Amino acid sequence: MPPKDLNSFWKRTTEELARTKVNAALEEAPEQSGREYLTSQVTLDSFQGRRLRAWYSVPKDAPTGRGFPAVLAVPGYGGDKPIPANLAMAGYAVLTLFPRGQGESKKEWELEHDTKLTYHVTDKEKYYYRGAYMDCLRGLDFLSARREVDPNRLGMWSRSQGGGFTLAAASLDPRLRVAVAEEPFLCNFPVSLGVTTNPYRELHDYAAQHPEQRQAMLDTLAYFDPLNLVPGIQCPTLVNIGMKDETCPYRTIMPVFEQITAVKGLHVYPELTHAPCTDFNAHAMSWLRRYLGG
Repeated sequence: MPPKDLNSFWKRTTEELARTKVNAALEEAPEQSGREYLTSQVTLDSFQGRRLRAWYSVPKDAPTGRGFPAVLAVPGYGGDKPIPANLAMAGYAVLTLFPRGQGESKKEWELEHDTKLTYHVTDKEKYYYRGAYMDCLRGLDFLSARREVDPNRLGMWSRSQGGGFTLAAASLDPRLRVAVAEEPFLCNFPVSLGVTTNPYRELHDYAAQHPEQRQAMLDTLAYFDPLNLVPGIQCPTLVNIGMKDETCPYRTIMPVFEQITAVKGLHVYPELTHAPCTDFNAHAMSWLRRYLGG
């Protein structure tokens, strides 16, 4: 069952984020630019004043009168992510954002102890993903404020941890018009706590080493589990599952998908491991064009 104060917890959290100004700074990054798009390095302020870094890629073509549609992209659990050049070349403004302590944002701050999954895992106020979920919403704040972007055409597409971030952001922020959660991580924690492949193994091992904290872990994780959050999704949402994916297994993702009440689509691939999927990429691009234009 979801925590009784789930909605009030996130309302309080998003209100706290709103009290921190974005304070975005942009610097041209020609080494990250392509023939059809220009990229800038972005730094901005997020939840509780944590500074983040991102790449912001904009097509060289002039936007239409209503501005470019835009896509937020975030990394998998490893923390690094290349710029999705295919999106920029297809006419989307793209913010490749690195949540706190990940990828480029490690230059601003790194975790002092533990891992992202276990950082203050018994304290919902300090748990890593509280700030990280807000970092995704801060990315939408940035995109919404850009003159060249149409704030009514915002989407998000990412894989693995990024897929979990996508489900969380779509649950917490109605500005998203489409969400693509590819092989999503961070799903169905009561089940994923028993998964022994990396990186869920970090939770499994922590619980094994601290059995007296297991219930406190589950109590905290319930606030961050898309299983409890996705009934709040309002935008069309596309998900895929690989039946040979032992990193983000079917049993962690499917119960979450079933809780989505918005327009939704699911692609299940019998032979897919935890890997990119060319077929799914084609479907995802189709969803972006359908719901964002471009």
